[in-house]
Amino acid sequence: MSEKSEAEVVRLTNLLASAIKFSGWKQRDIEKSLGLSSGSMSRLLSGGIELKIKHVLEICEVIGFPPSRFFHASYPTAEEGGSDAARLQRLLEQLHPVPEATPEPSAPAQPASPAAPNQAEIERIVFGALAKFFSNMGGTQPG
Repeated sequence: MSEKSEAEVVRLTNLLASAIKFSGWKQRDIEKSLGLSSGSMSRLLSGGIELKIKHVLEICEVIGFPPSRFFHASYPTAEEGGSDAARLQRLLEQLHPVPEATPEPSAPAQPASPAAPNQAEIERIVFGALAKFFSNMGGTQPG
């Protein structure tokens, strides 16, 4: 696997781990639901077991997070225009609006020149959107 592909797997694994965290599900409960052995989730999320697309789909199903939304948040469509980071930021702002700052009354209004968000900012936005999504789902957490 190329270095770029490995980095992408790590990124998606981190997003999946965040989705699990914000869903309220415990790893052992997901393991039971999927018929996995104890510790399998930990090994999947740490890279000890190679993460496969079937794992992502099954985990999303168990935690109640539609795979289409997971992948759309991870890879926004080209129709949304702009850079990947800007598209992702727009999508996440729709899910989790960020209040706009009001300018100082004495300062003249100047157009802001938005800088592209870095990886940490994108992940913060994704995690916030996932938290909001799962808090609005209600009833999807295990009893």
